[in-house]
Amino acid sequence: MDTLVALKEIVDDYKGEDIALTAETTFDDIGFDSLDKVELMMQVEEKFGVELGDDLVVNTVGELVAKIDELKA
Repeated sequence: MDTLVALKEIVDDYKGEDIALTAETTFDDIGFDSLDKVELMMQVEEKFGVELGDDLVVNTVGELVAKIDELKA
């Protein structure tokens, strides 16, 4: 499954609505505060079986997708 598609499913479930995500979408664009980001990172780690680390800084969906793909490789 494409990483962006899987990430969109996580975000849609979390927000309870269909969110339009592109690689350029920022987490501010979709209304995520710092607590939302922490929860998202935990769900991403579980779904993809990766360890993102507490010091990871990503601003866009594309940056997160690239990091997930890098760690899965």
